[in-house]
Amino acid sequence: MASSPPRTPDQEPLLERARSPNGSSSSYSTILKDDEENPPNNVQLDRSVENDVLPETAVLGRNLGWSSAYILIISRVIGSGIFATPGAIVRSVGSVGITLILWIVGALLSWIGLAVSLEYGTMLPRSGGDKVYLEFTYRHPRFLATVLIGVQSVLLGFTASNCIVFGEYVFFALDRDASKFEQKLLALGLLTAIIIVHSCFLKTGIFIQNVLGWIKIALVIFMIFTSLFVVLFRPNEATNEASMTSHPIKINRDFLWEGSVWNWGIISTALFKVFYSYAGLQNVNNVLNEVKNPVKTLKSAASTALLTACILYLFINIAYFLVVPIEDIKDSGELIAALFFERVFGAQVGKVMLPLAVAISAAGNVMVVSFSHARVIQEIARQGFLPFSRVISSSKPFHAPMGALITHYIPSFLVICIPAENIYSFILDVEGYPAQYFGLASTLGLIWLRFKRPDLHRPYKAFLPALWLRIALSIALLVAPFVPRKGVGLIEHLGQVSYAIVGTSIILFGILYWYIVTVLIPRWKGYQLEEAVEVLDDGTKTVNYQHPTIQVDTTIHDISGDEDKYTLDSHGFQIYKRESKEKDFVDNAKIKAEYYPETEQLLKDATGASRIFIFDHTIRRQAVDKRDPEGKLRGPGKRVHIDQSYSASEGRVRYHLPDEADELLKKRFQIVNVWRPIKTIYKDPLGVADALSCPDSDLVAAALIYADRAGETYTVKPNPGHRWYFKYAQRPDEVMLIKCYDSLDDGRARRIPHSAFTNPAEEDKDPRESIEARALVFYDY
Repeated sequence: MASSPPRTPDQEPLLERARSPNGSSSSYSTILKDDEENPPNNVQLDRSVENDVLPETAVLGRNLGWSSAYILIISRVIGSGIFATPGAIVRSVGSVGITLILWIVGALLSWIGLAVSLEYGTMLPRSGGDKVYLEFTYRHPRFLATVLIGVQSVLLGFTASNCIVFGEYVFFALDRDASKFEQKLLALGLLTAIIIVHSCFLKTGIFIQNVLGWIKIALVIFMIFTSLFVVLFRPNEATNEASMTSHPIKINRDFLWEGSVWNWGIISTALFKVFYSYAGLQNVNNVLNEVKNPVKTLKSAASTALLTACILYLFINIAYFLVVPIEDIKDSGELIAALFFERVFGAQVGKVMLPLAVAISAAGNVMVVSFSHARVIQEIARQGFLPFSRVISSSKPFHAPMGALITHYIPSFLVICIPAENIYSFILDVEGYPAQYFGLASTLGLIWLRFKRPDLHRPYKAFLPALWLRIALSIALLVAPFVPRKGVGLIEHLGQVSYAIVGTSIILFGILYWYIVTVLIPRWKGYQLEEAVEVLDDGTKTVNYQHPTIQVDTTIHDISGDEDKYTLDSHGFQIYKRESKEKDFVDNAKIKAEYYPETEQLLKDATGASRIFIFDHTIRRQAVDKRDPEGKLRGPGKRVHIDQSYSASEGRVRYHLPDEADELLKKRFQIVNVWRPIKTIYKDPLGVADALSCPDSDLVAAALIYADRAGETYTVKPNPGHRWYFKYAQRPDEVMLIKCYDSLDDGRARRIPHSAFTNPAEEDKDPRESIEARALVFYDY
C-alpha cells in the first residue's frame, strides 16, 4: 500500500487527537501560554489568539482554492429566492420601479454587510464566521454571544423555504393542482431524504450536492442569456400565443411607479426578502481554515460573487417584467419563474422542464445548506450549551454529523408543517429579522475594535461611513415593522408583523436561556463554567466544549505533625525539609544558576534518582507586584489539575533531551514538581489529593498549543471521594514534592491532583509567594 505524502505545516491540525488514560474519550482545553502546570484562573480557551489565527488549519488541510471558494459562495447565494420572491415583493410594494430599486439597494446594502465580514475575516481568518467575530468582540457578559448565536442557528437555521419551493414547482411542472397538504408532504419527503443521505452516506451526499450545484450554475447562466434575449428582442412570436392571457407590460415612466406603496414598514418587509436572496455571501468565512491563501481569496471571491449575483438578479427581474403581466406576477406567489418560462418557451418546455430545473435548484440548495449548517450546529453543540450536546457533537455511526443533521431537521420539519397561508414569505421574514440584530452587533463591534484595538492587522478595511449607514439601516429595519400603518387596526397590524414579534422573541429567549444556563444554575448548584475542547472516541476533533468545574464541599486535612506518613510512592506527595540559599527569587538568571543545582541535589537525596533535569520554574506572587512592573508574575492557581498527562510526560523527555530520549525512556523516570514557599504561607495554601483516591476516569486531558510543539495537562472532575491534604503555615524550608508522573504502573501513586484553595480564616493575611520547579527525574532501573 502506498504511503500518503507528508503533510505540510499548514495542513497540520490545530489539535491532534489524544486519549484519556483509561482509553475513553477525552476533553481538551486550549491554552496558548508556555505554562502547563496551571492555566490562568478561569481561562481555558483563549479567544484573543490574534497571533495564531493564520497558522490554524482544518484537519483536512487547505483544500479550497479561489474557484472553489467562489462556487461555495455563489451556489449558496443562488437558491430559490430569485425564482420565488419577486412575485411577493411586487405584490407588497405594488410597482415595478420600487421593486427594481429594492434589488439594487439590496445589493448595495449587502455589499456593506459583506464589507463587515471581509474586515472581520481578513483580521481573524478562522473558520466559524460570526461565531468567531462576536465572541472575539463581545467577551462580556461571558458566553452571551455564543448562546445567542447557538439559539439563532438552531431555531432559525432551517431550510424549509427551499423545500416548499421544491414541492410547489414539482407539482407545477407536472401540471397538477395539488393541495397544500400534498405540497408539504413532498417538501417533507425531500428534506427527509436529504437528511438520511447526509447522515448515512457521506460521500454519496457530497457527490449529489456537487452535481446539483453545477446544474444550478448552468441554470443561472441560461437565465442570464434568456434575460438578455428577452430584453433585446422581445420575441413575442416565439411564445405560445395560447398561453398569453394578456400582453406583457410596456415600460414607461408612469407605469414604473403605478401602484407604488410608499410605506416604510411594507418596504422593509420586502427588503428582508431581497436580503434573503443575497444571503450566503459570507459562506467562505465559515470555512477559512480550509481555504488556501485565505485573506486574498476571501477578498476577491466574495466581491466577485456579489457582483455576479447583482447583475444576474437585475437582469432576471427585468426579464420577468418584460414577459409576464404585472397582475399575473402579483398573483404568482412563488411560481413567477414558472410563468416566465412558460411564456418564453411555451407550455411543453416552459411549463415542465424548466420549472423542474428550478425545483432541482431548490433541492441543491437544501442539500448545501443542510450539509454546512449541520456542521455549524455540531460546532455549537461541542461548546456544551445545547441539550444532548455529546450526541449532537458525535459523528457516529456513519462518520457523519447525524445528531446535528437531526437537530437541523426538526425545526425545518415543524415549520413546513405549520398550517398557514403564505408560510414561505413568513419564513423569509422571520429568518431575516433577527439577522438584523446580529448585523447591528457585528457592525458596532467592528467600529469599537477600530478604536479599542488599532494594533490588529486589517488587510481589508470597510468604508467607515458605510458602517454607520448599515447601523442606521439595521435600526430602521428593526423599528419599521412597528411603525403604525394608516387604516390598519392594532390587531391586524400585529398580525402582519408577526415575523418581527417571533424573531424578537427568539432573541429574548436566547438571553433568558443564557442567564439560566450560565448564571442562575451555576450559582444555584455552586459551580463555575469553564471551556474546553473535546475529542470524542469517534474521532471528532478540535472542538469547543463547556465543562463545569464544581466547587464541591471538601474537607482538606492538615498534615502538620504527621508529615512522615505521606510519601511520593504512597500518596503522590511528600514534605522534604531543606533550606535554600536563595531567599528573594527575583532574578531568573540567578535562580537558574544557583537554585536549579541546589534543587537537583535535593531531588537526588529525596528520591535516590541518578539524574535530574529541571526544565522550567514558575514564581507566584500577587497579581500586582512592584518587583514585576510588566505584570508577568502569576497568582495562585485555584483550579484542580495535574501538570502533565501520561503521553505529554514522555513528550517532555523527547522535547528536552531528544538525542537521549529512546534510551532514557527504557528505564523508570518521573516528573516531579518541587514546590517551595518564599515566605510562610497562610493565604491560598496548596492542597493535594491522595493519588490513589483519584481514578484515571476522573482525569480530563487538556491540550496546550504552542508555535513549535503541543503539550497536555489533566484537569480533574470533581469527586467527593477524593481525599485532600495540606500543610498549614508551610515554611520556606518545608518543600513539597509533587509527583506529576511516574512511568512505573505497579500500584504505587503515579500522579497527584493539586490546587490552591481559599481558607476563609486566613484571607486577611499577606498574599502567597511561592516558587515551583519542575524536573525530569531518571533512574538506573
